[in-house]
Amino acid sequence: MNLRRFALVYLAIMMGLMVLIVLIQAIFAFDIANAGMAIIPSMGAAMVEGQSFARREHRVPTSSEMWGFARRTGVIILGFTMISVAVFSVAAPQIKAMMQDRTGALFLIGGILFQAAVSFVLVRHFLGLGAKSMLKTTSGGRG
Repeated sequence: MNLRRFALVYLAIMMGLMVLIVLIQAIFAFDIANAGMAIIPSMGAAMVEGQSFARREHRVPTSSEMWGFARRTGVIILGFTMISVAVFSVAAPQIKAMMQDRTGALFLIGGILFQAAVSFVLVRHFLGLGAKSMLKTTSGGRG
C-alpha cells in the first residue's frame, strides 16, 4: 500500500470538499459544512488504496497489513489536521480565539485527536471494503 498516493488522494478529497462548501455557500447561501465531513477524506483515500492493492495483488490485504497501514496513515491524518487547524486559525477568528484560550485549546486538541482516532479505524475498515469491492468487480460479481 502506498502512503504517498493515500496522502495525495486524502488532500485532493479534502480540497474538493472545501471548494464544494464554498461554492454551495456562494451560490445557494446555504452552509453544508459540518464536523462529520472531516472523515470523508479518510474513507475515500482508504477505498482508493484498498482498490489499488486488490488490483495489484488480486487479494484483500490481511488484517495485520490493514492495521499497520492504518497506523501509518493515522500519523499523516493527524499532521494534516493540525496543519489545517493552524491555517484556518488565520482565516477563522473563532478558531484563533479557541487556540488562545486554555480550555478552548484543550477542546480543540481533543477534537483533533478524536478525529484522528476515528479516521484510523475508518482507514482500516475502508481498506478492506475497497479491496473487496474491486475483487468483486473484477470477478464479474462472483465472490
